[in-house]
Amino acid sequence: MKTLSLAVALSALMPCAAWADPVETLVAQEMARSNTPGVAVAVVDRGRIARVQGFGQANIEHGVPVHADTLFKVGATGMQFTAAAVMLLVEDGKIELDAPVLRYLPKAPAKWGKVTIRQLLDHTSGLPATPNGDFRTDYTNAELLAIIAAEDLNFPAGAHWRFSYAGYIVLGFVIEEVTGEHWSSFMAHRIFTPLGMNGARKIDEMAIISNRAAGYELRESGMRNAEWVSPTANSTADGSLYLSALDYAVWAQAVSERRLLSPQSWDILAREARLGDGATCAYVPGWSVSMRGTQKAWGQLGSWQGFQGYTLRYPDRDLAIVVYANGEKADVQRVARTIAGLTDPSLALPPATPRTDVDSTTLKARSFIEDLAKGRARATDFTKFAKLDFDELTALYGAMLANLGELTEFALFDQSPSCGETTYRYRARYTKGMVDIQLGLTSAGKIVNLEISPLSEWTQPL
Repeated sequence: MKTLSLAVALSALMPCAAWADPVETLVAQEMARSNTPGVAVAVVDRGRIARVQGFGQANIEHGVPVHADTLFKVGATGMQFTAAAVMLLVEDGKIELDAPVLRYLPKAPAKWGKVTIRQLLDHTSGLPATPNGDFRTDYTNAELLAIIAAEDLNFPAGAHWRFSYAGYIVLGFVIEEVTGEHWSSFMAHRIFTPLGMNGARKIDEMAIISNRAAGYELRESGMRNAEWVSPTANSTADGSLYLSALDYAVWAQAVSERRLLSPQSWDILAREARLGDGATCAYVPGWSVSMRGTQKAWGQLGSWQGFQGYTLRYPDRDLAIVVYANGEKADVQRVARTIAGLTDPSLALPPATPRTDVDSTTLKARSFIEDLAKGRARATDFTKFAKLDFDELTALYGAMLANLGELTEFALFDQSPSCGETTYRYRARYTKGMVDIQLGLTSAGKIVNLEISPLSEWTQPL
């Protein structure tokens, strides 16, 4: 196993070097822009830990600095560990990827009869995006499973792709059913301890945990501690983990060297999701897939309780980067991608520019976004959405856009095929901010996927 050199380790544990470098400047600028107290960064280049460093404060009430081993809540970036845990159980002969989930959870509803473990991993199961429970209520596994089971499927299993936290929560239940232990305990003795990820652990707000960062949210009154949620909401396998940048660097080394799992399992975790009709989707278990210039990039954003995290991997280049932040407005994705370009100039991309052609699709998209901000989204504009996901999605994004003021500019930046449909990339400028919009449309012009995220720069590379 390649290890962190003493010189790198000592510099990583220092708050911030006396001299400036491009990464330090980049992070400092983002912390100031987004009012983020602290950030941690790790870079693993061809299996070598090239950088692990903390910036700013882990806890502003106590003046505690961020170090390489400061623990952050990682959100959906933790799904890659759930996927690895499933593959360990496949190797143990306890799980079959193409077996129905009902084999392992016999109390799941009959309507899940054709949902397989692989489809849960790939987000092609049709399960709802979220479990629709109360974040302030504790549930048993049986109660939470019943809440998810009560919701309609968005689409038949294998018919489409849509990101689903609920699907990975269910995978956690499967892990517990076949092992007899909590999913996080299984990860601890099968993944974290063998690899030397010494800080990685499940979230437990009541435990005494060294080096734990606090998450912060911004409100009109200023910076606030993150709102309280129940232990259940912080115990599910869709990413309820604490990790440090150093922990993730150790994991990235294992991925680079293809340790822990068999070659066949690593190959499966690098295989893009496939629908029943044969169409492939830009997703591998735990990661969204995109092209950055000529390089394929795997990336995943995690956002939870005042924390932002982004993991980025270029599998062909064998470069991995993680950025964790304890401020909800931090643009960790932009920071990670910029660090990639600083590490390897061939990965740096030119500023994005809007396309000059404006067709009827762009005009309809703008009209839809304007209606969404006014609370007038129409279910007839969507397809393959159950009522729960339609209501939650439009309420979330509608409120986000309504708070940005007047729409002043709307432009198409890109379009590409995925999952048998076309994904359009738009950007919208408002009087109080900007957003990036990814709109997936069928050939008939119906919306099958919608993702809207804050944008810090209009020309930020795609």
